This record gives sequence, C-alpha cells and structure tokens, in this order.
Amino acid sequence: MTKSLSGKLAIVTGASRGIGRAIAEQLQARGAEVIGTSTKPGGELPKGCRHEAVRLDDPASVAAFCKTVEKLAPHILINNAGVANPQTFETIADDEFRRVHEINLVAPMAICRAALPGMKRHGWGRIVNISSIWGPLSRVARSTYASSKAALDGMSGCLAAEVASHGVLVNCVAPGFTETEMIKTIFPPDKLDALAKSVPMKRLAQPAEIAKAVVWLASAENGYVTGQNILVDGGLSRLKEV
Repeated sequence: MTKSLSGKLAIVTGASRGIGRAIAEQLQARGAEVIGTSTKPGGELPKGCRHEAVRLDDPASVAAFCKTVEKLAPHILINNAGVANPQTFETIADDEFRRVHEINLVAPMAICRAALPGMKRHGWGRIVNISSIWGPLSRVARSTYASSKAALDGMSGCLAAEVASHGVLVNCVAPGFTETEMIKTIFPPDKLDALAKSVPMKRLAQPAEIAKAVVWLASAENGYVTGQNILVDGGLSRLKEV
C-alpha cells in the first residue's frame, strides 16, 4: 500500500474498537499520523496512534477537545463515535433522547467546526461522518438513533456546500449491519444470524470493509465526491422490505 497520506494528520473519534479502530489502522497504513479518541484514559488504540480521552456526552469534555482540535489543525476528521439505544418512541426518556443526540450529532458538529479553520488554511481537508442506514431507512425502536443519524447526514450535506470552495470535502458513510461490539450488545447470537441472512450478501460487514470506503473518501484519490451519504450495506437498503 502506498503512503499516499504521508504528512497528513487525521483525527478519528471512537478509535479503540470496531469501525473506528479499522479506520485508524488503515489511515496509518497509508502514512497518516492518527490521533484517536476513546471515552476512557488509556483506551486501547492501534499501535502508534496518539490518544485523547473524550466523553462525547459531556459538553465540557467536548469543548476542551475542540480547543485541542483547533490547535492541531488536522487535514482529516472522521467522526465515528456514536451510541445506539433501541427503544420504542413511546418509551424513550427525554434525557436519553438528548444524550444520544449529544453524542451522535452535537459533538460531531462541534468537532467539525473546530477542524475547519485549519483545513481552510491548508486549502485541503476531508471530513467523513459515520451515519447509518437507519437514517434514510426506518425501523421499529430506532427513532432516537435514526433521527440523530439522519440529522448528521443533513448537516454534512449543508457543510459540504459551504466549504467545497476551500478544498474541503465532506461526506457520510452509512454502514449496514456490521460485526462490531456494539451490535453484539444489542442482538443475541440467533438474532445476529437472522440479520446476516436478511442481507443480500448473506453476511454481516466486517469493520475493515466499512473503513475502506471511509479512507478512500478521506484520501487525495477522492477529488470530487462531496455532500454524499454512501451506504455500505451489502445491498440491504435496495430490498423492497428490510
């Protein structure tokens, strides 16, 4: 693999596991210097990845991290950290609705805003926000998660239009069912097997497969794709019934 991102600084939130970890590893493999976040000090990040502990549901923690981001002036920002708490519309508590949106939408917005001044100075930047197929699609007990991810997509599209003339490209990647720690906490093994069978490719995605799409969008190879929400879901979203 060529070191096409040598000299580039990348920030990846939620880089200690799953999709975020795979993204951090692939960015490093392409030569980028990577700073990853996790909620706990000393989070287990890929070897060589610098660490920042950030609680994205804590406004004070996010504000402090944003000051760091502005000073670092990254070339690449991947907003991957997120939470899901499946509950029906009538049972979700107001505080939990706000917490999910603070992590999945408000924190990425603030971090994007902190990264933009440096990207504009560079005349080059790539932002990829990790959305979800449950933004464009609907599913029972996903109103909180889906609304946060749909809003993230909408924000990203508008931001893309605002900053394209500065050489900054902004996109979303929307993973389908992916074999991560998060999905394993939501579904028991028999349900995961059923989910895999519901996908046209008859399996869950691997984090590295999602990461490949993210890293391409974040690279110099992408010179004209911006404002998009790329679904990486094994064809699931094209089915009539999901």
